[in-house]
Amino acid sequence: MIPQSAGRRRRSQDRNSFGGSVRGIQGREFHLLPDSVVEGVLFDWDGVLLDSLGAAFRVYNRVFAKIGAKLLTNDQYLELQSPNWYDFYIKIGLPKPLWNEVDHEWLRLYQEERPDLHGDALECLASLSKAGLKLALVSNGSKARIEDELARFDLRASFEVVLFGEKKEELKPSPVMLERALGVMGIEPRRAFYVGDSPADIQAAKSAGVSSIAIARGPIQVKRLSEEKPDMIFGGLADFAEFLLGRPGK
Repeated sequence: MIPQSAGRRRRSQDRNSFGGSVRGIQGREFHLLPDSVVEGVLFDWDGVLLDSLGAAFRVYNRVFAKIGAKLLTNDQYLELQSPNWYDFYIKIGLPKPLWNEVDHEWLRLYQEERPDLHGDALECLASLSKAGLKLALVSNGSKARIEDELARFDLRASFEVVLFGEKKEELKPSPVMLERALGVMGIEPRRAFYVGDSPADIQAAKSAGVSSIAIARGPIQVKRLSEEKPDMIFGGLADFAEFLLGRPGK
């Protein structure tokens, strides 16, 4: 059962955080046919449901300071971050021999962080679940960390399927985990949405054949995600849920 009371926190803040609540991209049509029934919504975790980008940024800079690497500004992190942290390392020029050390230290230090859910996350999940939609969580994050966070928010039972980034070759932008989740849920790609906040999420959605929904809570994210041409960009989860549940034949 999804607790609903906290879902109203900061909704107005999330709703208009970049000056406009909903933006379509270049008139693109959804993969869903006009008379198609939406059966499922798959979500990314970090940055979409969990307000964790700030925590991840702080931890990375702590690790970089320890190993003598160049620190990033917040804007630089938002422009370069990826759920596939190996792509992130390449973009910032981190030498490959340091990758394992950074991975280990990041996971260790991140345990000190306690990020909260985005203010519109619980209400979004509750409304979609109430409407009879199947929900899944597909993240590149580690199983141990995300299971701990799901338990902290009592959300594990909210998702029919939860998949983690346990194999490097299956990390998004690979569509493998999305395809696996759809198979377990018994849903055709054209009847599903994937909601993400990074270029890798949009690329994975397109490769899997599902409609790509980008959540952009700031101008840097709007610009970055627009370049990937997702089917639609929303300023927050509340607006996405309002749109989806208002579709004819939902």
